[in-house]
Amino acid sequence: MARAKRTYKDSLFCDIFSRKDYLQDVYRGLFGREVSLQEIRLMTLQGTFFNDEKNDVSFLAGTRQIILMEHQSTLNENMPLRMFWYMAKLYRKQVPKDAPYRTRRLRLPAPCFYVFYNGLDPAPNEWEMRLSEAFAGECSSLELCVTAYNINETSGSVILERSRTLKGYSAFVAQVRRRAAEGMSLEEAVKLAIRYCIGQDYLAEYFHEREMEEVFDMVSFKWDPELAKRVQLEEAREIGMEQGLEKGMEKGMEKGMEKGMEKGVAEVVLNMLKKKWSLQDISEVSKWPLAKIENLGKMHQLL
Repeated sequence: MARAKRTYKDSLFCDIFSRKDYLQDVYRGLFGREVSLQEIRLMTLQGTFFNDEKNDVSFLAGTRQIILMEHQSTLNENMPLRMFWYMAKLYRKQVPKDAPYRTRRLRLPAPCFYVFYNGLDPAPNEWEMRLSEAFAGECSSLELCVTAYNINETSGSVILERSRTLKGYSAFVAQVRRRAAEGMSLEEAVKLAIRYCIGQDYLAEYFHEREMEEVFDMVSFKWDPELAKRVQLEEAREIGMEQGLEKGMEKGMEKGMEKGMEKGVAEVVLNMLKKKWSLQDISEVSKWPLAKIENLGKMHQLL
């Protein structure tokens, strides 16, 4: 039997929303109007990001709109940049190569960008992320806005009431988490979550069509885990340095800066302990010896 992995949510999301009837339901929830199945055309990209990752879901709704949907289990402020990258690729596929050289205006489908978040970190029910927030200059002629929805079961998000498909996906994730937290193996948690969803008529047709082994196969997320880990390690190191420098500069003395740096790194170490990082990875980021990390963890009852 295939083994379920902790990144099960991502690739399952992509598979669920490769179905036109489910996209039709999400479209209705987002815009409050109908789109026919005949008008929906999948446009999901392959190999568009730096690690040859495909975007999660993109589809045309007639000739009016092109919808980009991304699932996130980790809050990511760089989603507008990623969406900008994806959209450029999609337009290049959508229009003839000589289009920019034509004198008559070309009609383009209007892009709409959405993130569906169901991670463990606190987040509002709905928020916006703008590309302009990343610009160094004060003035810009370019903007891209991404609407993000918290689709955790307990979030009270309006989109879950508007889309039965998203609500079903949210229920599945919640069931897996709940059962895994009770000490159940992830394989068994996924199996019982599928049974629960079928019994509640959440994505029942989808799960009926999938063999249990197929669902387990899909839980192997396509993101390169080693690359993702290296990026996270580097970001954590930078955060620790920034926090330490800020605290040190407040005191305005070299000794104070050293203390501030140490305190900033300690905060990052605590955060990684809370997120259950391995002691070896924490040591690699912080440059702290394992014994020091263990002492800090025990002091805060994290080990």
